[in-house]
Amino acid sequence: MRIAIGVGALVFWSVGAAAQDVCDSANPVPPCIGALSPGDTAISIYAAAGAVSVKLTRAGSAAPTTITAASTSTGIFTASVTPPLNANDMIAVQVTGSGLSMTPVTLGPIFVPAANTSTLYVLGLTGINATGSSSSGASQQYFAEFDVIAPWNCGGGKIAHPLQHKCWLWLNPRIASVPALNSAALTTLASSLGGGVGNQTAGQITQSIEFQGGLEFYVKSPWDGAQFGRNHDWDRSAVSIIVGGGVVTPFSASSNAAEFGLNANAAQQFNQTPALASLYPQLAGALCNYGYAGAACPKTPATLNPSGVPSVVAFVTPARARFYRDFYAGIRLRTFYLKGACPDPSLHLPETGCKLDNTFPGTFDIRFGEDETVTAGRLVPLVMTLAANYPLPGTNGSVRVFASVYLRMQANRDSNPLALVPAASYATLDQPSVVVQPVAASDQDYYRLGLGVDLVPLIARWAGH
Repeated sequence: MRIAIGVGALVFWSVGAAAQDVCDSANPVPPCIGALSPGDTAISIYAAAGAVSVKLTRAGSAAPTTITAASTSTGIFTASVTPPLNANDMIAVQVTGSGLSMTPVTLGPIFVPAANTSTLYVLGLTGINATGSSSSGASQQYFAEFDVIAPWNCGGGKIAHPLQHKCWLWLNPRIASVPALNSAALTTLASSLGGGVGNQTAGQITQSIEFQGGLEFYVKSPWDGAQFGRNHDWDRSAVSIIVGGGVVTPFSASSNAAEFGLNANAAQQFNQTPALASLYPQLAGALCNYGYAGAACPKTPATLNPSGVPSVVAFVTPARARFYRDFYAGIRLRTFYLKGACPDPSLHLPETGCKLDNTFPGTFDIRFGEDETVTAGRLVPLVMTLAANYPLPGTNGSVRVFASVYLRMQANRDSNPLALVPAASYATLDQPSVVVQPVAASDQDYYRLGLGVDLVPLIARWAGH
């Protein structure tokens, strides 16, 4: 299967069972085994000319059984199976006949795929995540992402199995969540006024569109990685060095503006903490009408809250000319999943009965670099990212849990808090009652935690594959 991704030219070939094992549904070339699905009660074997005997061995949750297939007039042998096939049953076929060589031809072993299995090279995840920052609680958001990996024969040698590649490409576009504004100095009080925006905060979480990609170089190929598991279920993990980067869409300053009411309490905070005036000069000027006595205020105060005086402050981020950017390097641990008789790679034994499961690998990253979503819109060192994405056991890779945390490697800096009451109703930014206060982009650590479902197998089922 050849897949091309429109962003760049990421092209790869997925390698499954050998062509002589599983028939091409459009053009079966014998000898081969017909497509297998859970619930099937018969298996078709396309035999070469001269075949006189076909025996099929089935192994799974029960003891292995051998079935003799019956020939048809078209040269297709059919074996009836009872009970019906289950996901991950192992099938092997032996074909003998006068027109073949003296040595019987063996097909397989192959495994019956799960009805809703994931895919090895493409992950299409959608679900719900909770995102929060170091100064705000978690906010629930929807997310969607595609994760694509592709082996790359960087050494130029002969590769017998896709997991023997040491060089891989990866691409990860996604709709995710990040902190919208710098809430390190902003705290909100519960509003007793009610209204449509009474639950907004200046540290709100906003949706974002991200594009990440890069290269990974394995110290030891995944096929030779550390193995663990039991029975017919095995995992192999391998460590790679990764380099990558990407961009995040800049957030709309006006659409994410958090609005708060002006009152004497806010003015009193500015009187008690003079440093607030330098952080929020436009807000300080508006609070002169509410009792703030700063140096920039008129000597003769106006009547308290007269008509036309601003009554709402809206915090907005500056308009950006560039996307938020990031780049990094680090280490990645990938876990691939296998089925069958898989001896430990360190023993260097034949692995003819070991097959790669069609499940997207689990991933754990430790990355170091620079990230403008963490460092107030500027590329400055140093940001550490921890990220993990793994399938839940028993779901055939279709349900996954993921988490990530973005940490600036710098000592904590406390800021002066500002307590504000959310505005009773939303006001457009062009009204004279609204004072617009620009604030810096997010300069705080944040995290994501979520659960998602892989859409790729569902799409494949809708498409009839």
